[in-house]
Amino acid sequence: MSDKTQESMMEDDEFSLLLKEFVDSALDDDNDNQETTSFLNDEEEDDEEKDEDEEINLEDFPEGSVEFNEKNTVKVEILKPLRNPRKKLDQLVGCKNIKQQISDLLLFTTYNRCMAMGNPGWKEHNVSLHAIFFGKPGTGKTTVCKIYGSLLREVGVLSKGHVVICTRSTFLGTNWGDEEKAVRQVLEMAEGGVLMIDEAYLLNSPHPNDPGKLVIQLLMEILANEYHRDIAIVLCGYKEPMQQLLDLNAGLASRFPNRFEFADFTVDELMEITLRRMDEYKYHFTRAAKAKYKALLTEAYAGRDANTWGNARFVANLLEHIYLAHAKRCVNYAFAEDAPTIKKCFTITPADVQPIDVPKPKPHVGF
Repeated sequence: MSDKTQESMMEDDEFSLLLKEFVDSALDDDNDNQETTSFLNDEEEDDEEKDEDEEINLEDFPEGSVEFNEKNTVKVEILKPLRNPRKKLDQLVGCKNIKQQISDLLLFTTYNRCMAMGNPGWKEHNVSLHAIFFGKPGTGKTTVCKIYGSLLREVGVLSKGHVVICTRSTFLGTNWGDEEKAVRQVLEMAEGGVLMIDEAYLLNSPHPNDPGKLVIQLLMEILANEYHRDIAIVLCGYKEPMQQLLDLNAGLASRFPNRFEFADFTVDELMEITLRRMDEYKYHFTRAAKAKYKALLTEAYAGRDANTWGNARFVANLLEHIYLAHAKRCVNYAFAEDAPTIKKCFTITPADVQPIDVPKPKPHVGF
């Protein structure tokens, strides 16, 4: 065998090892496409597992705010990256299509970086990280956005992985030019992570002088140089108005190739979300209480309005109502002779499970 052939084989082996190392470190495929339905048990988790679930507590992610002037400041929420985002992605209830799309994007970005490192001078693919999240409230858009930023940090395409959450009101001040000032400040906060704009379609109202339109224009300028920018922008909102925004602005649409659609949860998925949230407080239903709760949930789901149904938010509100009734019952019993035991204090009974109002569509006014 010639020295040249032997050298070529060694280079191939080195590259294969490099590729394997990248894929193994960036993606844990053991649980891909599997629904994780287990809940936390009654035993204390060890410190290592707790650490995995916590946010990364770095000083680089302070609370943020947009300052238009000394008297006008808008608070901006900043979500820190997660320590184990892949685990969080796998544990999401439902969202099968979302999990697969994110896995595919991560695989492509990992392959892209590996090829570039193993082949100096190779032209990298221009992988866009910007995305559209179509979905109603309570379908997990913010949760997935947080996981998304953390995963992009983990594979090395974002330097920080935090998420800066904004709405229309974040950008609009009271004076001319405030919009540009706000966009610059927000982009500086989001550098290295994700800029999430909720209900982004509100930035493009039919009024020709709407200041929100300037925000879209400024973002377009930033996105035009996306190849060298350490940031991912995610626009969120209801599907129809978000699609109208993209249809009206072809340049904007072309810069957001990643489209994620968040569907309504099913009743069974909402039940799973319920049990997971209850388990965080170590509560559990009696058999009769669980049956009553599912009946209430099924009835609310069947009569839901397409524009006002809250999905997981409805579950959160219903559980808060149940927790309040449960707490009142336990406190009242504490002053009686048959004071509840510790076990009973963690048991949700049928008496605790009461319905709440389901949001109804607003009546149409006019012709």
